[in-house]
Amino acid sequence: MKLQSILNLFLYFLLVGFITSEEVKKTQGLESEFDINILGNGLHEAMEMAIANDGRVFIAERFGKVKLWSNDGKGELIEVLDLKSDYRGESGLMGITLDPNFDQNQWLYLYHSVAIENDKKYHEHHLSRFTLKDSKIDKSSEKILLKVKASFVKRIHEAGSLAFGPDGLLYLSVGDNQIRSEYLFSCKTSSNSNDFRGKILRIKPTDEGGYEIPKGNLFPVGTEKTKPEIYVMGCRNPFRISVDSKTGWLLWGENGPPNNWSGDLKLDKTLLPIGYEEFNLAKEAGYYGYPMIIADNKEFINYDYAKGKITNKFSAESPINNHPGNTGLQKLPPSKPALIWYEGESAEFPEFQKGGESAIAGPIYRTSKAFDKEKMIPQRFEGHWFVAEWARGWVKAVELDESGKIETIKPIIPKLKFGKPINLKVGPDGRLYVLYYSKDTSGHLIRLENKGVTSEAVAVTNLFETDPMPRKLKKSNAGYKLMKKSDCFACHQWNHSTIAPAYIKIAEKYKNSPEMDQTLVSKVKLGGVGVWGHIPMTPHPQHTDEEIKKMVSTILSIKRK
Repeated sequence: MKLQSILNLFLYFLLVGFITSEEVKKTQGLESEFDINILGNGLHEAMEMAIANDGRVFIAERFGKVKLWSNDGKGELIEVLDLKSDYRGESGLMGITLDPNFDQNQWLYLYHSVAIENDKKYHEHHLSRFTLKDSKIDKSSEKILLKVKASFVKRIHEAGSLAFGPDGLLYLSVGDNQIRSEYLFSCKTSSNSNDFRGKILRIKPTDEGGYEIPKGNLFPVGTEKTKPEIYVMGCRNPFRISVDSKTGWLLWGENGPPNNWSGDLKLDKTLLPIGYEEFNLAKEAGYYGYPMIIADNKEFINYDYAKGKITNKFSAESPINNHPGNTGLQKLPPSKPALIWYEGESAEFPEFQKGGESAIAGPIYRTSKAFDKEKMIPQRFEGHWFVAEWARGWVKAVELDESGKIETIKPIIPKLKFGKPINLKVGPDGRLYVLYYSKDTSGHLIRLENKGVTSEAVAVTNLFETDPMPRKLKKSNAGYKLMKKSDCFACHQWNHSTIAPAYIKIAEKYKNSPEMDQTLVSKVKLGGVGVWGHIPMTPHPQHTDEEIKKMVSTILSIKRK
């Protein structure tokens, strides 16, 4: 085995912990063959991105701004729109996608929140179409396709992801808009056929700026007590969605409820299902159960609010929504099970490891003749569904067969390699783009590069090359040489904080604390978390104490220009 392969495998053990020899066979050569290239920093609560055929990346920030990474070699993020959205709670600018004919019409779609004047009970989310003119989004070009009314007070579980299917139909995810302490209250939204909330809607946009109802949605036009725009219902918070470019399958990550929660009602928690997280795949319109059924069709108990007592379990086969707040149909379609469900350390899906839960769905990888053969993700990933975990900090590839059945689950970006992924997209070059947060609100745009492949963007945006060394520090410095050979610059820069704090900040924090030298040596060797945020520092047992002392000394010696 080559030395580099040994080092890659060693680093994998450090990052994701001990794995069996059988698991090594399944994962070897995946995560180790990619480099992570940071294209843009300084995003503020980035929610979703859309990538044009020319490589430009449009990014929606929750506070109402759209940023553009221009792919022009400068590696800059330029503001192209400020909607000044009503961003209280989890509202704001939540979704973005480009029209299938964007190259010709320059149309893009945004899903954003708008306050209703003198209304303290409701606010609105608008699905709007805008036109790009002279590299700016023309605010006056807005065409409002659809309005979704939501609670002004709760302002939670808003979802808001947008995606076009290969047939030109537009999908919009809408959260249940209910807080976690209200047991079964999502029967008023998620399982209410007469409400947009807790759904994934599907429409056909028209050139005039409106939309038509396509065939195949859950309820035919004219069905009493239903919304014909509904494609999928029974969702809690379908935060990010994707539509497969080959099959038209709809994919989404479902942010589930807390464990065994009964909210304001004092119920026997042993009777309640665990609050599973889900990844779902829909080949056709359907009902997915929430809040009455969850995971692989585990049934919740029903509660009679009039009598104040538990009655029976809901039926996944014949669900009945008899909640007093339901304004839609009582008898609903049979519940469809999730493709993947997990909570804590899952027996069914051990590849997902331990930790919190926040499912982020990405695309199924489909190779194209238009992809750059040198830069594209290898063709053997054809048919793999890229999924991410916001809370656990990883990206994985779920291999699906032609029927959508799971065959393998493989790591792509190991845990601790970066922060919290929030959106995944495959670009026109065949590479995987990821929006992620290194801190609670500090966002970055990254791209997976095949190892050894050099491109203009890599040369321009490599962190180490674009963040110059302090002037008095020489390349011959022993500590610097060790840092360059190690993985230091994968997380740190000299002057700018990204995944980890800037070295200048570390130097300033400890410049008058010589007693910290040995403490810092121990931290580098053993790893740690908490001083600079929630991103853990990877252990470095491969270095001797003397080597680490040289690196620490180099860091503490630097000063601002």
